[in-house]
Amino acid sequence: MTACLFSAWSLTPPVLFTLIVSGGVLLLALKISHQRLFAGRHSFIWIHIASIWWLVAASLEMAFYSPECKTFWASMAWPAIIAMPTLWAVFLWQYLNSSFTRLSRKRKLLLAIMPLAVWLLALSNPWHHWIYSPTTAPINATPGAALDYQHGPLFYMAALYVYGFMCFCMISVIRAAVLSKGLYLGHYLAFIVITAVPWAANLSYVVFGWTLFGFDPTPFSFAVTLVAFAWLVIGAGLFDVLPLARHLLLEAMHDPALVVDSNERVIEANLAALSLADLRPETSWQGRDLQHWPVYGTHLQSLLAQCRDDHHEQLLSLESHQRHYEVRVRTITRQAREGFITLGKMLYLRDVTQRHLSEQKLAEALAVSEKRLSIISDLHDLLREQAFRDPLTGLFNRRYLDEYFAREMARVERENGSLTLALIDLDHFKRLNDTHGHLVGDDVLKAVAGFFLENLRTTDAVFRIGGEEFLVIMSANKVCEAQARLQKLCSDLSATPLLTRKGNHQITLSAGLSRAPQQGKTLDELIHKADAALYAAKHGGRNQIHVWGES
Repeated sequence: MTACLFSAWSLTPPVLFTLIVSGGVLLLALKISHQRLFAGRHSFIWIHIASIWWLVAASLEMAFYSPECKTFWASMAWPAIIAMPTLWAVFLWQYLNSSFTRLSRKRKLLLAIMPLAVWLLALSNPWHHWIYSPTTAPINATPGAALDYQHGPLFYMAALYVYGFMCFCMISVIRAAVLSKGLYLGHYLAFIVITAVPWAANLSYVVFGWTLFGFDPTPFSFAVTLVAFAWLVIGAGLFDVLPLARHLLLEAMHDPALVVDSNERVIEANLAALSLADLRPETSWQGRDLQHWPVYGTHLQSLLAQCRDDHHEQLLSLESHQRHYEVRVRTITRQAREGFITLGKMLYLRDVTQRHLSEQKLAEALAVSEKRLSIISDLHDLLREQAFRDPLTGLFNRRYLDEYFAREMARVERENGSLTLALIDLDHFKRLNDTHGHLVGDDVLKAVAGFFLENLRTTDAVFRIGGEEFLVIMSANKVCEAQARLQKLCSDLSATPLLTRKGNHQITLSAGLSRAPQQGKTLDELIHKADAALYAAKHGGRNQIHVWGES
């Protein structure tokens, strides 16, 4: 190893690219480490650590000239090669099942055996050649040329072990995508890409011998996964409110609630349901048949057999606990070509013990239950609102823009009307950030957002679509009317001091306008033309409004 640290090497473009990707993975791992607690958090962080290990080992393998050093650094990558699909499988299982329970020490040791064993065998390969055969040699006589690896039997055994985990991962994310919709569907489709791309790259190398820059293309594919993870974590809020919404909604119920699949296996239960069954959250209860669910599982299964529809309520009496529950069943379905397919059922056990004591107590219990349902509904509305709001300015974000534009265009076509789209950019905002710092820049963005909300009409909609760029959709009948209103907004803003933590600041804006449906019927068309007009406004000296198509 010491010899390989000081032998000849060079910083080639593939090496530099791999190091840049590893740096990006490190930055993303640091950001994730500061996220709130989410299911599979520790496994997710370890995935990034393993990928950095693999990337660094791959970059060192490509950098050094000596074939012996290349083989050594290729051997150093093996613990990460085996650990990454293992950790990814653990993370997916925990994340998809909302499991916050850490792996036990025994399970960690079992999962670590294979990576460590293969690593030791790889380092000792010169004595047995079970991973790389003696015929492994450079592909040509060029100094630092890549090696043509001839693999031994242990290499293929390790590959089968890894592919087993990858198959499990792919099946899990595809199943999750099929059973989800909306924002969750986007997350799971991204998971499919993240799972498939490295696997496809590795299969192309193992099965077909395809290489990139003469090397295994798998580490290079991490650039795709890095972009996907960055979008999920930063752009789509993977570990913020939305992915935890279902878990929070279920936990918001103080009464027991369970979710069973089509085979009547319990796949989700809140703390109240676990407590009633005398189960602890860290025990292995997910996937257990409902009939084997402690205390009340058998009774629930009998009630399900008698349940005629979702509106039929039945009484569950537990004499051992001296409690009585009104069981509500909600069938979970998915629409398909052949009709609705039943995916499972949600069982809500409302405590109605007091009904057996007095009618007055029953009325109070019903009022409390309705209040709880109202809180859950309010939480659901709040989560949806947060999904469409920019967290800094409180304005609508790009996610909501597509939905709003489609609705407005439908109205325009229905009423034979028109609307104006204004793309707004704050002048010299980068200079302000560089001079006064990003915190002052954030203060300015919030102040500008407040200025827009105060000075635009209630029929106008304003969005923050990125950085210092805003977009306004106005239902003005004439473009000159919209231009005049925007020009006044531009003038008023330039004359308005904006309060920040470092005093008042003056800022101006430039805007480009496009018209629908005269200049386009799709959002991309209109933004493209408004952007061209915005460029003309910037080029013309800033602090002004330009209309697309006008000189």
